[in-house]
Amino acid sequence: MQRRNSYYFLLFVLAVAAIALLGDFKLKTIFGLDITGGTRLTYRVDLAQDLKGKVTIAEARQQIIQVLLRRAGGMGAAEPIVASKGEDQIIVELPGVENIDKAREVIGTSARMEFYHAKSVNSGKDFARQYQQLPNTNPNNPLVQFTRIRDKKVLDDPKSPEYKEMIASWSLILAGTDVKNARAEPQGDSYEPYMEFDGKGSAKMSKWSNEFYGKEEPLAVVLDGQVLSIANMQADARLESNCVTHGTFSKSYVLNLVSLINGGSLPATLSELGAYTVSPTIGKTAYEKILISGIIAFGVISVYLIAYYAFPGLVALLALLLYTGLTLATLKFIEATFSLAAIAGFILSVGMAVDANILVFERFKEEMKNGRPLQTAIEIGFKRALPAIVDSNACTILTCLVLASIGTGPVKGFATTLIIGVLISLFTAVTVTRSLLLFFVGSGVATNPKMYALERDWFGKLIQGGEKILPVLQKTKKWFVISALTVAFGMIFVPLGGFKLNVELQGGTEAQYKLKTDESTNKLGESLEKAGFKGSTVKFADIGTEKIAIISVPAESLPKPSANETSVEASAREKANAEKIAQAAGIPDAPLFGIQTVGPTLQKEVQLSAVYGVGFSILLIVCYLALRFGFSVGGFKEGLKFGLSAIGALFHDILVVIFMAAFFGCIFKWDISSLFLTAMLTIIGFSVHDTIVIFDRIRENLRKPEAGEDLQHLMNRSITQSFSRSLNTSGTVIVTLLILAFFGTPTPDLKFFIVTMLIGIISGTYSSIYNASPILYLWDKMTVAKKGEQFGLIGLARAETSRMAHMQSGAHQSTPRTEANTSTDGRTYGQVRRRAKDTVKDSWKEID
Repeated sequence: MQRRNSYYFLLFVLAVAAIALLGDFKLKTIFGLDITGGTRLTYRVDLAQDLKGKVTIAEARQQIIQVLLRRAGGMGAAEPIVASKGEDQIIVELPGVENIDKAREVIGTSARMEFYHAKSVNSGKDFARQYQQLPNTNPNNPLVQFTRIRDKKVLDDPKSPEYKEMIASWSLILAGTDVKNARAEPQGDSYEPYMEFDGKGSAKMSKWSNEFYGKEEPLAVVLDGQVLSIANMQADARLESNCVTHGTFSKSYVLNLVSLINGGSLPATLSELGAYTVSPTIGKTAYEKILISGIIAFGVISVYLIAYYAFPGLVALLALLLYTGLTLATLKFIEATFSLAAIAGFILSVGMAVDANILVFERFKEEMKNGRPLQTAIEIGFKRALPAIVDSNACTILTCLVLASIGTGPVKGFATTLIIGVLISLFTAVTVTRSLLLFFVGSGVATNPKMYALERDWFGKLIQGGEKILPVLQKTKKWFVISALTVAFGMIFVPLGGFKLNVELQGGTEAQYKLKTDESTNKLGESLEKAGFKGSTVKFADIGTEKIAIISVPAESLPKPSANETSVEASAREKANAEKIAQAAGIPDAPLFGIQTVGPTLQKEVQLSAVYGVGFSILLIVCYLALRFGFSVGGFKEGLKFGLSAIGALFHDILVVIFMAAFFGCIFKWDISSLFLTAMLTIIGFSVHDTIVIFDRIRENLRKPEAGEDLQHLMNRSITQSFSRSLNTSGTVIVTLLILAFFGTPTPDLKFFIVTMLIGIISGTYSSIYNASPILYLWDKMTVAKKGEQFGLIGLARAETSRMAHMQSGAHQSTPRTEANTSTDGRTYGQVRRRAKDTVKDSWKEID
């Protein structure tokens, strides 16, 4: 029967592998802007002011997304992405579109076309009205200008109160929503926009045309508050289903206008908060490097698994291959965007996927050393490792959910990738690895205990130095001093100007220039300081044979945008800023490679998101751990000891990472960006990983302490039992990050992101052993001194064990026992089967 089940397991694994591989080959990969190159625009939508009860906010948001998608498609953007963020923000990503001016012109306008009866403007028969139109001579900006008759004032600014007052005096005939179709009509050497109205629009235009037939009244066409065309209706004309807007227009202008009209008008005004454009050259090189690094990391992890765990390592490698295919297929199926950060997250998830296998292998090796049969050891090992696997991965998922909710672009892609990776790693480790092991054991292929490297414990033996139980808690002060010194080292660089904020956090402009000469960071930085660009940072990226200078200048050093700035004005200001920055840095002839601008509104939002993200993640982890551990030691209140002790160690990791950021800012001029904040939140989830592994072993040992054992010895024993697996689980991730840091991060932001993760995980591994457990021990020691031993962890665990035993005893007493039962054929059974059942029950008695 067991062998048959093993074959079923194998068939299941093969079916899953086939689905994963088929999906991976069939589905399309969507790459992010930082790989393909392109433009990202962030807008605030003034929904409350513009809706005025016409449609709901949800309906308006959906209309906006659909209109912007049509506009993006009309620009030729490959796989454009339009997504809402929060209540009033829209993110537009245009892969392959590097012309940010055109992107702003097409995407940023509300494209509200309106047809007015310009009754205050001189008509063909009435020359005594308030306004007189002036001829337009600029085909690229066909704004109609007017003269106010009474004071001869020229109205040439659509933002001015006088211009707005003039349009307000007109009567609206129909709006752009009544236009069914538009096209560019050739007119001599230029083009004019031709528009067809739908049924409602035709009825409105026909009614107005008939009412003013023969009076040669002026008909004005207004786009987003600007008069594009105004002409007197011919004396014998009757307008109904269509019209041609006469004027002096360039071909490109008409084509863009027609595209906007056909794309649809927006039900609300868009205000630009930030813009980003990047060349595909950087992304292509970065993608190749990070891909090669991922392959190297996979190879190193594979060799280590087989070398350290022997046959189980080979099984884990097979499961890891399946994990890789299944994760890629899932990400493609949900149409996830593969940005550089998302790919780094996927590679990181491969390293993390090994963790669950290591926890399982160490547990069933332990069971085999205790004399369990191979198959029983595998089953019990998986069962006992499961709580720690679930708890540690749950904390990572919680923080990634927070990241996904507050982040956009690369941040959201990283979080999504990691969530999916963690969930699939749980499936492959707990189901696939188990299925394969049971298949090989059940088939008689791997029944020799020597194939499982039971005595292989390289790191444990090296660090333990022959000690059976590590004396961790006897040297608590030593560990705390080491932690304090680590934090203090980074603090030295804070007053030296180590903390440098990216434009996302301080607002401003970040421009990328292709250097023709060999420049240094200090030289460019000194030039910027002398030119008055205070607080600027300079970083370099080596893209193949090219060197890219990335210069960030805070908003205070640049001209502020004017109120109600148009997309044309924004682009002009941005170009002028880029030229000023290059001139100030001493590289006036360097070609612009990419640019990013962030306004004050978006900057504050990123800052608040970082604070809320860290706070909310910590709160979720504390509550989760308090609930999970509270069931074993007297309820939620006592479980808080575990949760808050883990967070106490986590604060150490956060401080280490933050102050090391000052060190790197001082030495390498790296600045803190949204990717750094992403790393921080990921560390929050991953840092408690090893802490949970140790706490889970403490929880297990509390249920069955050794005779006369106090808490200090019990916790030291738990740490010693978990020591090797803590180093192994963190080691695979650390090796992956090291490879990425040295070979797969050509841009400074990505390198800083990986290095931050690396420092956080190294710090987290240390703090889980030498900070979290001592904090828990000292807290319990104070509780016992104040309230008595019965309120300490051992006392509470004993009380919980007694309560459970009493409940089980009562349940057994209420069940009638019979010594034997008789089958229909006269054979007796019962006692033997009952004893066999009790044996199985006893072997699982300590399991969660």
